[in-house]
Amino acid sequence: MISTRFGVVVSLLLAVAALASAIVAFMSTVRDDGPTRGRLVQSQITNEYDGAPVIFTIDDFFIGRGTDSVLHAFYVYPPGYYGHARGCRLVWDPAATVATPAGPQGPGLFVDPCGGARFTRGGKLVSGPADHDLDYFATSAAVDGTVVDTRRLLCGAGIVSSATPAEDEPTPTPTPEPGTKTCDRVSPDTKRP
Repeated sequence: MISTRFGVVVSLLLAVAALASAIVAFMSTVRDDGPTRGRLVQSQITNEYDGAPVIFTIDDFFIGRGTDSVLHAFYVYPPGYYGHARGCRLVWDPAATVATPAGPQGPGLFVDPCGGARFTRGGKLVSGPADHDLDYFATSAAVDGTVVDTRRLLCGAGIVSSATPAEDEPTPTPTPEPGTKTCDRVSPDTKRP
């Protein structure tokens, strides 16, 4: 009789401990949406990684080596209306190519499936309706990979227009150097397709 009660109590305690562990594990994956959104994310991607960009869906970024041989962490939402207003996410298309005046770009491009913009592995806009290069997060090397700082979203380089504005148009403001301006994130209540 005593052993049956003891077994039930032990089973109940183990079930409560398992539930508590599950809650702690879940809460550690939830982003902080307070005043300083984001966190430091440790990835297992090292400087030797040369494969396709890897998506981190919980933290909203792709990480991969650009054509400049540097690891980049790009925000999953493309700049402009389709990404930031509609919440459309980028996809990596390993076979995509685009013909440009500077020569063909690709194979392998980030594609905005809603607006049609195309970006290189290094985040440069090569075609489509985006207003600047991909927004990104700062990265730093760590012992076991790369750390991505998702607390601050940095704006991609702006598109410089060679056209002279008409007399009735305002003079465009100069685009700040990449990495100096913090961009807004997609609102949590944006509907994602």
